[in-house]
Amino acid sequence: MIHQEKRSQREERILLRLADLNFATRKQLQVIENLGGERNARRILYQMEKDKSIKSVRQEQKIYYLSNKGRDRIGISPGELKRDKIKHTLMLNDLFIQLGQPKDWRKEFPVNRNGELYIIPDALYTESGIFHFVEIDNVQTMKTNLEKVKKYKDLFSDMEKQFHHKPVLIWYSLSPIRKEKLKIACKKANIKFEIY
Repeated sequence: MIHQEKRSQREERILLRLADLNFATRKQLQVIENLGGERNARRILYQMEKDKSIKSVRQEQKIYYLSNKGRDRIGISPGELKRDKIKHTLMLNDLFIQLGQPKDWRKEFPVNRNGELYIIPDALYTESGIFHFVEIDNVQTMKTNLEKVKKYKDLFSDMEKQFHHKPVLIWYSLSPIRKEKLKIACKKANIKFEIY
């Protein structure tokens, strides 16, 4: 009975995490939810898929997401998952793990300036009281990225006056060429940044 209860609690934690992440690989869930070794994680996810609480799609690897049954189990209304966002989401998950899984990580948090929506970063969190804005460089054009750097420069200038610290812009890109262009743009804008 105790074993059954623990299993049920673990499954609900995984379902809640998947509701937050939208999509995740076995490795990501294994790290974020402490599922032990690879074999154990595969067994747990296989059982949940067999029970129809989660589904998967195969790309380079299996990618898991909530089924309607899983959503019902944790009380979340059915939503439409955008499969064209899978790679972007997995990159964001990887960065979340790489940054040490910040406790106040907020995805697509709208940032207002002068009472109006100004920008929506892919994620926002604080570390030691310093704001960190996250942007995933996946499918958007470099022109869009450079415009974002300009917006962040203006936003960070206001925030520095208000909060007395320099916010940090974090980029995650898979292209060495684009990383270099982002680095140059951020240096030119004189903002604190990190590129992964």
